[in-house]
Amino acid sequence: MSGEEVEFTCPKCGKVAELRSGYETSVICSDCGETKIIMNFLSNGDIETVTSDTGEYYELEPSVRSALKAVDEATDDLAKVDALSLLSDRYSETGREIKAEDLAKEVLSLMLRLANDGDERMRARYFNQVPICAAFAIARGDNKEAMDIYSNGLDQVGDSRTVEVASMKVNYGFICMMRKDLINSEKAFKEALELTKECFARGDVGDDPYLLATIYDSLRLIVSKNNRMQEAEEYMSSALEERRRLLKTAPITSARLIELADSMGFVAESEERKNHPEEASALMDEAVNIIKGYEGHKDAYAYALLNRAKYRQTKSPEIPEGFLEEMNVIIPALDAVAIKDKRTCENLAQAYMFRSMTRDPNDYDDLLDDLKGAYDNLYTVAQMGDVNEMFLMSVAHSYLVLLNMKDHDRAKEVREELMELGISQSDLDRASRGTIGNVNSKKTKIDMLSSQVAKPIPGRRLRRQIKHKE
Repeated sequence: MSGEEVEFTCPKCGKVAELRSGYETSVICSDCGETKIIMNFLSNGDIETVTSDTGEYYELEPSVRSALKAVDEATDDLAKVDALSLLSDRYSETGREIKAEDLAKEVLSLMLRLANDGDERMRARYFNQVPICAAFAIARGDNKEAMDIYSNGLDQVGDSRTVEVASMKVNYGFICMMRKDLINSEKAFKEALELTKECFARGDVGDDPYLLATIYDSLRLIVSKNNRMQEAEEYMSSALEERRRLLKTAPITSARLIELADSMGFVAESEERKNHPEEASALMDEAVNIIKGYEGHKDAYAYALLNRAKYRQTKSPEIPEGFLEEMNVIIPALDAVAIKDKRTCENLAQAYMFRSMTRDPNDYDDLLDDLKGAYDNLYTVAQMGDVNEMFLMSVAHSYLVLLNMKDHDRAKEVREELMELGISQSDLDRASRGTIGNVNSKKTKIDMLSSQVAKPIPGRRLRRQIKHKE
């Protein structure tokens, strides 16, 4: 964007001028001379550049100047909508989210006025603009405002029966769920389900062919929380059926394959509860085999392998055949994910601990590498503000036992990191390695060196204010 060719003008007379950048930024005009441009920090947290003498706003970013020019040249309302939308995008791209949000809301109001004046095409654009405005509020952590934006948008639906309306109802359902309003969340998702089925039946799929599967998964989660397990199983089966269908008709991405593996895992758990272990095992195997057939999605294949490994680990006291080889596939695949979210880090930690199960107790270096990998990933999750405390402390306890033998400096650093999370040495002394990283519960050298307790503290999510290092 910064390479766009635009003119810089004198802030005093408006003639074409030269922009000179260096230690200071100035506009040089042949008639008016030099005008310095400085940074101004606004009370709302945004930033703008202004002239040093009068404080007048003067834009330096070429892409924004180009968009501002388009706004000035807009000759009708449609052109103005397009120009303001572009300007909002440009402000967002250059880190000025408050300006971008204000413009997005202005565009939303203009779109609604034009729609109410009879422009039905603008009404469709209005429905697409609603989630854009709500996204700004969510990014600021204001879920209530986001819910209000969606609620106001849904008030304008009238008799519109489009997939855009269905998508808006889905987003409203998610916001209600985030605010723990399960009643309105379920209502929104059920309305979206009926409308999405209607739209898909007539070929109105929009830009998200997975919308119906998403709705089924969401309803499964809501009714499960209300202990309506029969309904949950029905939604679960519908979600899996829809995702199987989409394998033949929709674009395939790693994220969608992971969702398929999750869906098959949910159904497998249900079969296991019904005492149908063969059906459950077959579903876990099928998930692995399906995803293995899609090249270029190593992370999704790793998720499917790990899901199956977790299932098998609970079924037998013995280490499953090929366990080490599978972990050696999973770990590099997940480690290669560019931006690791909470779930990726937790799965990496679990894979490292599973691999430690296969180690000879005397292989200190290999054990140390695995425990380091598990600890580092769980510590990253803890810094995000939500980690399974029992898992973290069990891993940290075992990691420190080895570090105390081989690397006292690193052991000291780890203890300091844990103290920043509010985990003391006495907490670690109560934590037992147990079966984490040792599926058959045989004592390893680490276990024999560790203090054992009869009643480990219960697993819980660690949600504390994190004191970050400077």
